[in-house]
Amino acid sequence: MGVVEKLASVTAAYPQARAVAFADLSSSMVLASQGRANVTQEHLDRLCREARTSFDDPLFGLSVQAFGEPHSAIVMGPDSLRVFLRSEDDPADAICSVCDHGIDLTGFLAKLRETLHQISTGV
Repeated sequence: MGVVEKLASVTAAYPQARAVAFADLSSSMVLASQGRANVTQEHLDRLCREARTSFDDPLFGLSVQAFGEPHSAIVMGPDSLRVFLRSEDDPADAICSVCDHGIDLTGFLAKLRETLHQISTGV
């Protein structure tokens, strides 16, 4: 199963996921995406930049001291959640997603982590 199919399995399992993208944070590029929302490349690029900013934010330094290196970030907006996960295997690999507030966040995060691990390790 390729990257696109793995991302599609996330959106199939969680219809509240509007968009799920695999990104290379080191180059700020979305490499593949899936979702029910009509998402433009400009929107995907913005989502990737937001993920990179979340992980590079100077305030994360305080979090790193307290909790270790951050591998996830959630940004709550008035009409959606943006969830960013960075791979523990390769910190440049990340999944960026936009979803509805009503999503089962615990299950969704577990599915995203599993998918990111599969993509990063080539499983």
